[in-house]
Amino acid sequence: MESSPFQGWEIAFRRICTTWLRKNLTILERLQGRVLYGLAPVDFQHILEIGTSFRDCGAPPTTLGKALHFFLPETVMLWDQAIVRNTYKLRPDPESFVSYQRFGWKLLHHVTRNRTANALRRLERDHARTIGYFEPITMILDHPAFSPKLSARAVIALGGPSKAFSDDLSVEYHSARGALRINASKVESTHTMTRTDGSTLAQS
Repeated sequence: MESSPFQGWEIAFRRICTTWLRKNLTILERLQGRVLYGLAPVDFQHILEIGTSFRDCGAPPTTLGKALHFFLPETVMLWDQAIVRNTYKLRPDPESFVSYQRFGWKLLHHVTRNRTANALRRLERDHARTIGYFEPITMILDHPAFSPKLSARAVIALGGPSKAFSDDLSVEYHSARGALRINASKVESTHTMTRTDGSTLAQS
């Protein structure tokens, strides 16, 4: 019987995954079921740890993104060369991978104006009715990357590349009530809204 041309790669990939899972199972279990919108700074650090570990096991950049999305579909966005990295001019390393996840977090908070995750669930349902099948919000966020115009608008809306992909987990927007800044709290799954007058509102 003729062997598959991908057989060697499949064996190597299984070996990478087995080794990697053994090292990172605790962090994966901690992130399981967490949605990107609700992540705290420590969660992004955990994603960097498991991403770096996967890279160190020999996985190429795009495989890293696909594997983490497979294990954490609600938490992590896909990250390929042809669409995401070329569109947003990102390097193929774990640090840039996490920067892209932070970009998604900021974009979600910018779009929802901190109206809780229910607004995102409605967006997922509306999107599923339009295309005929369900995609998590982490996959819906991929769509702007297919359009130079939409991807540019998304980056501009977050203050340009230096802010959109920075480590700073905050989003500013303006409304009739004045400027608001949304910050990810150090407390897991909690967000703090800080008004320009310095007062804060906490929302879990």
